[in-house]
Amino acid sequence: MVELFQVLGGIAGFGGVALGVLYLLYRDLVRDIIRRRMFRTLTSAQATALFGAVVVLAFAVAILGIFATLAESTGVRQFLVLVGMLLLFLLAVLFLAVRVVTGPTARAKADGGAERRLTTVRRHIESGEADQAERALEASRLDRESSVFWYWKARIALVRSNLDVAYGYVEEALKLDGRDPYGIALKIELLLLTGDPDRRDRAARLSVESTGLSGELDAWLRQLRAEGMFDGGVRTRTEFEARCPLPTRTTEDVHAE
Repeated sequence: MVELFQVLGGIAGFGGVALGVLYLLYRDLVRDIIRRRMFRTLTSAQATALFGAVVVLAFAVAILGIFATLAESTGVRQFLVLVGMLLLFLLAVLFLAVRVVTGPTARAKADGGAERRLTTVRRHIESGEADQAERALEASRLDRESSVFWYWKARIALVRSNLDVAYGYVEEALKLDGRDPYGIALKIELLLLTGDPDRRDRAARLSVESTGLSGELDAWLRQLRAEGMFDGGVRTRTEFEARCPLPTRTTEDVHAE
């Protein structure tokens, strides 16, 4: 690292040091954040503020480098260049400040639209309208790396009585959030609907392992046991959900994702 600054400083003075700082910010901060996919844990406002801070700080160092380089010259052209760079810097700061201030409002509006669309998805699923639910889910623009998206995909596949596809979708959801009580409940239902004794045993084990994750899931599991759902026999989805309807997933889960 020291050698890097010595080389850059020897070639371009303080401006070279500024370039070195920008490179290190990318190498040790930005690239690492992208590689570890940390943005999934950030809101849009937080991600904007994070990158904004990186850009502003790097630009500030660059401005200082340019100022130090031009300080020895009194030429009009160099002075105008410095003034222009300062103006760009101020505009960048102003833009980022506006984004941070208005970010929560814009996000609230977007979340409100997503909530309405997911409410529509749930309504179509409850009515057995798989195609309409699929279109509403696509219109919601829900993140494909969200467990909520794959949960609703599994529910739609279940409406179509495609148990294997639904099971694949719910497994994808649980890969993203293995402690999601709604995804676990759906997986248990899918295992029981197959009528396969081995899968029924897996559902029973999963119900024991998942006890305590949430009060709503615990209540549903108690209802399953009371209705004898872990016993033998093939049941249709309609009969199953009439006797033991799945815990209701609210659209508030969009915020958590």
